[in-house]
Amino acid sequence: MPVCACCPPTRPAGRRALLAGLACIGLTAALPPGARAASGLPPTTLNPDQALARLMEGNRRFLAAAPPTGPGNLERRAVLATGQAPFAAVLGCADSRAAPETLFQAGLGDLFVARNAGNLADVGAIGSLEYAVANLGVPLIMVLGHEHCGAAGAAVAMAQQNLALPAHLRDMLLPMLPAALAALRGGGDAVEGTVRTNVALNVARLLTESPVLAGAASAGRLKVVGAYYDLDTQQVALIP
Repeated sequence: MPVCACCPPTRPAGRRALLAGLACIGLTAALPPGARAASGLPPTTLNPDQALARLMEGNRRFLAAAPPTGPGNLERRAVLATGQAPFAAVLGCADSRAAPETLFQAGLGDLFVARNAGNLADVGAIGSLEYAVANLGVPLIMVLGHEHCGAAGAAVAMAQQNLALPAHLRDMLLPMLPAALAALRGGGDAVEGTVRTNVALNVARLLTESPVLAGAASAGRLKVVGAYYDLDTQQVALIP
């Protein structure tokens, strides 16, 4: 296994190994993409706007049932074994109908995807996206909600009445309650309102709770956007 320049040639034991590993990880995450050791693939050269344009063009090709472009997954396997260089990251819902790689006609290695029920910027998602930005040079994060979201519907029901839910499901839904309450106050379709408000809140959460993401955005290296996938039309549209 290759080692980075800050790792000693021999493996120290016990506490020394742990401290050395943590120091190495911290140093690597702090470096800009160009200053890190190459993983076998250079990071994308797209800027945030270009990455967003490519992502949305992929959805247009998906809608048109156009054939995929670029090298196929079979040809890319050997190259991707040496590293990864995704051009965008997506924080999406775990719903089986909303797979980003399919919706954006993306190939193997094109997207860095974090998914959970409700596309929530929880600890795991934020940490994963920090890795994508700091270590892989990803210039774009899209938070992608979708129509008829089951997690949003459950959050609305939870806001309206005292539901008896399994502990983990209840805890998972708690971060969606602010969006559900706002949607209920606003009137209209509460579930769809929850989906859209939840996307906006999680875009804001990524930029307020992560100094890594906020710093990259302030430097112009990163854009974080929200979007909505309509299951009926299969179109992805940005949420202003």
